[in-house]
Amino acid sequence: MLILVLPVTTILVALIGFYVWHRQLVRKRHFEVADAALSAFCQAAAAISRAREPTVNAGEGTTRKRGDYELPAYGGLLDRLYIPVERLKVHRGAFEELERAAVHVEVHFGSELAQQLREPLRAYRRIAVATACRMGNVGLSEEAKVSRALVRQWEAVVYAGTTTSDETDQLSAEMDQAKWALEAALRPLVEAPTFGEFLLVKKLLQSAAHRATKLVTRLSRPGYGKIAVYSAAPVSEPTTGDA
Repeated sequence: MLILVLPVTTILVALIGFYVWHRQLVRKRHFEVADAALSAFCQAAAAISRAREPTVNAGEGTTRKRGDYELPAYGGLLDRLYIPVERLKVHRGAFEELERAAVHVEVHFGSELAQQLREPLRAYRRIAVATACRMGNVGLSEEAKVSRALVRQWEAVVYAGTTTSDETDQLSAEMDQAKWALEAALRPLVEAPTFGEFLLVKKLLQSAAHRATKLVTRLSRPGYGKIAVYSAAPVSEPTTGDA
């Protein structure tokens, strides 16, 4: 009997060891993806916050490419309006890194979470579009200019804290909501696991309980085992009279 027990025990230990190793490998990969995603989101969110600051520093806006027929009287104003996009372009690498992290998150955790991770990219595009609209409105006649309400909407996108008391900073609210969703989903993956979590004891117990439940359900199913009974019953040979 001992001769049979030892090989079976060895096989079970090997299978459990392989399972634990595989799960730890998956967890390590999830840790890497989650850590890269949270880091990329924080960097991109910081770039968005910096771009939306209303204050202007000396020398900002000078990288804008001036048009051939641009009136000098509007050059300084257009430079100031261009500053948010100029600040975003300085941190272009952070947004490229965010997109790469979003692809990995979509592969490992699904498209819904990747959509939350791409929120700074959507904010980037909204700021760029609103800035282009504000710059396009410069120099137009009073009849051709858009309404003041629409200009306020553009300003609320480009600059933080420019909304009135009865309005909300929608862009900041969406960024905060995306950050909360990412923290809830990915933060547990980058925290140090307990000893039991490291050995995947909980996973093993859950898997064993699930398999035991399926086995009990199958055995308690009505009529289970009848095939074996019927196959064990002798089959009578047909007699001449039956033919």
